[in-house]
Amino acid sequence: MIKEKKIQLLYTIELIIIVLTATIIALFLRRFGIEKESIIMVFLIGVLMVITVTRGYVYGTIASLCSVLLFNYLFTEPFHTLMTYNTNDIILMLFFFCVALISGTLTTRFQKQTLLAKQNEHTARLLYEVTESFLNITGEKNILLHGISYIYKHTGYRSQVILLKTGEVYGGEPLVLVHNNYIDKLEIPIKGVNKELGRMQVYYSKEQLTLEHELLIKMVGNQMGVSLDRELIYNERENIRIAMEREHLRSNLLRGISHDLRTPLTGIVGASGLIIENMEELEPSAIKGLIKDINEEALWLNNLVENILNMTRIGEGKLVIEKRDEVVDDVIYEALHHVSGLVTEREMIVTMPEEVISLPMDGKLIVQVLINLLDNAIKHTYEGCKLYLRVYKEDQLAVFEVADNGPGIDKAIMENLFEGFVTSSRQIVDGKRGMGLGLAICKGIIEAHGGSITAGKSKEGGALFIFKLPLEEE
Repeated sequence: MIKEKKIQLLYTIELIIIVLTATIIALFLRRFGIEKESIIMVFLIGVLMVITVTRGYVYGTIASLCSVLLFNYLFTEPFHTLMTYNTNDIILMLFFFCVALISGTLTTRFQKQTLLAKQNEHTARLLYEVTESFLNITGEKNILLHGISYIYKHTGYRSQVILLKTGEVYGGEPLVLVHNNYIDKLEIPIKGVNKELGRMQVYYSKEQLTLEHELLIKMVGNQMGVSLDRELIYNERENIRIAMEREHLRSNLLRGISHDLRTPLTGIVGASGLIIENMEELEPSAIKGLIKDINEEALWLNNLVENILNMTRIGEGKLVIEKRDEVVDDVIYEALHHVSGLVTEREMIVTMPEEVISLPMDGKLIVQVLINLLDNAIKHTYEGCKLYLRVYKEDQLAVFEVADNGPGIDKAIMENLFEGFVTSSRQIVDGKRGMGLGLAICKGIIEAHGGSITAGKSKEGGALFIFKLPLEEE
């Protein structure tokens, strides 16, 4: 109310100043012999200026009336009276008053149209900004909080509550703000493509809700619905994709386990059956060879089962590392003992440091890493190839290298080498392809120890795997 009175006072002062200025200019022009038909145009310009400045039809009418009275008083005979006997003067003032009113009406309408156009432009820009601002927002909470903050920023309505169909509530407590004159409520549905996702309640004060504010709130509600629907669709697609990947992995795992279990079991069953059926006829050396084959297949089968168990623990985050100081020589000896039956057709060259190295580690798991790397080297090299196992110190790290002079690592799988179910596309000599879990398990175990593992090309021309472990517990 006080603000309106100040505006009215300001417009009144502007009206008086403009009419007085027009009167002074008209008096000045009369001194130079300008006729009253031309002088009255000065008052018309003054009326138009009043309408333009005050943006009000009422002030223009008042200015027109004052201009007619001043013109009659100062420029028509008898001078300095409000009476006139000249018919031409009466018609002139009447036409002036009509032209002033018509001009004022047109000017006022033009101003309103201009103001409306600006408001529409502002509203359109605002609605475009609303649409654009929601494009890169992800996450249910982020979308809803962004909508709440956007409405508050552009309307000042602090009390907003969003009630989702899932039962979740976002925003402030409306009942607290009701006592602070927030008495009216605008409720907007938040709709997705196929269903209503929730409702948004905006509490506002006694001041009347403007059309722009209402449009903005509804637009924000619509955009929240579209964004939430997009989020739901994306989550559903992700869940479907993850379920398909999980099913694919499960199928690969079952297929791989079935294949890899069948190979050693077939050898064990065949060799043991041959011994049982021909015990008396077989030479001791032949029996020893069959028992050796059974032992090799059993060791390979045990390694496979151990890998599967470790992969399951790593995938579930349940791999337990029990560190204690272990001598590297003992770990190397244990690993070589497990693969001794597999390297009969390949030469194994082991290089160890002269000093004794001990470091905190889970010996059983590190042995498993070495077995996996050596078994991997055996699988992917030909008969007569050389295998290299080197251990040395580098700063505060113990470095383990497993290398060979075989064909090297397939470039097609180099980038994904340490992921699960990755196998080479090359033809393997002994046909034991495996499931591709060994290197993924090695990476999980080494990183759990605080170390790192890499792969590359050895100086002998074949594959090279290096893993490093800290000499001291961090």
